[in-house]
Amino acid sequence: MVRCALAFILMSSYSGFSAEAQDAAAVSSTGPEYDVATVKVNDTGSSSSRLSITDDLLRATNVQLWSLLEAAYDIRHNQIDGLPHWAQVEHYDITAKVVEMSPQQLRGLSRDQREVMLQHLLAQRFDLRTHVETRTLPLLKLIVTKDGIKFTEWQKPSDDQDQKKGSMYTNNEELTATGVPMASLVRFLSSTTQMPVVDETGLKGTYDFHLKWQREEEGQTSGLHDQGLPTIYAALPEQLGLKLESGKGPVNVLVVDHIEQPIGN
Repeated sequence: MVRCALAFILMSSYSGFSAEAQDAAAVSSTGPEYDVATVKVNDTGSSSSRLSITDDLLRATNVQLWSLLEAAYDIRHNQIDGLPHWAQVEHYDITAKVVEMSPQQLRGLSRDQREVMLQHLLAQRFDLRTHVETRTLPLLKLIVTKDGIKFTEWQKPSDDQDQKKGSMYTNNEELTATGVPMASLVRFLSSTTQMPVVDETGLKGTYDFHLKWQREEEGQTSGLHDQGLPTIYAALPEQLGLKLESGKGPVNVLVVDHIEQPIGN
């Protein structure tokens, strides 16, 4: 199984992009961009991949284009349509660096700005052009169970305590959140389930919670099975008083109109 480790994580809503804001054909050429970039085909046949985005550096190892599109447009794999066969099977090593911004400017970049930087990179190196369509597709609805939530609203700490509002950390299959909105959890669940997730909890505050589960593929024969841990679907009602229900609804789909294999570095 190929796993992509994404180091740049800031939580927001599930769908992440809109037809108006994220149409690649309309992405402005102004604003922050990667100043230097190299793109090379990775033909090692490795089953592992990694995408890391830090202050001044994007480093991708053995990644497929769909994972770059996921990061650039804040969507899931099944919300991308129109990739040609080569773009679905080829793997790439990419290094991109910002050199014309100060450390303070880099730290001030928002998630949206970093996504646009990656969109620019894809447009420049792969001649990517896209548009967004809204389609009715399967999705998951996050709702509160009849017994109510099992987590608490974030309380502002006293002055001598470390303020951690807005933090969300995962370690293997364990999630710890402090002072985050439901949108953060929705985004995480969309990534974990590989399905669009919509928030129907009605919860408007910021919350602290802890969640622990095991992946469904970790069966008893895998050597990784822990009989005491539920799947993500069972862990949500047991530990948080929330649950995911299947449904259908409007989902933004990124349609690839044009893309070319990169030439040189």
